Amino acid sequence: KRWQQAEKTVTENQNPYKILKYPPAYMDGYLAINGCLSEYCIPIEFTKNNGEKWVYGFHGEIEKEIEIINLKDNRYFLISTVNELNTNYIVDIETINPINEIDYVSEKLKYNNDLILILSSNSIAVIKQPNEIKYIQTLNWDGIRNNRIENGILKGQLYDWNNCESGEQYDKTDYELDLNTMVFKRGKELEQKPVPIKKLTAEKNKWWKIW
Repeated sequence: KRWQQAEKTVTENQNPYKILKYPPAYMDGYLAINGCLSEYCIPIEFTKNNGEKWVYGFHGEIEKEIEIINLKDNRYFLISTVNELNTNYIVDIETINPINEIDYVSEKLKYNNDLILILSSNSIAVIKQPNEIKYIQTLNWDGIRNNRIENGILKGQLYDWNNCESGEQYDKTDYELDLNTMVFKRGKELEQKPVPIKKLTAEKNKWWKIW
């Protein structure tokens, strides 16, 4: 399966990674030991196809949830830990160190081969491929909520603080993102119906009308 959540203990036969309790004390047998290596980090050992190993320390707490999603070919992974900036990392096991970092991830959804990340208060990231991330940025200010996917359309509400002393504290704007075309619409744009295109057929001129 492409989508899988890793348990904290895995064997190298199942996956090319292993979550360590402590960072290695020596370089023996490793190409590199990089990243955060304090007690507040999570060291993960990766094994390349040729058997070489490297370690990277990810910000997070080992006692809390660790999610590892296989993005592609059991080679590219999304590493999600509980950390201060809600940073998610994309790793290529054949390349030392993460190839991408995405901050402020508050929610994850999946659609076919895409992984959709809701970024904190105002943006959306769609991972099409490990090296292809589509961003829809600065949509609002105070949260993207009630998110769901219906028939290939990501739907939800954009929240904006309205500074109103009574009644609703937030203005809520419906939005839709077509995950196939990446067309984004919000508010009144959703009410606009597409204009039907009339199919025109060319009439053939009769020979006596040519003269």
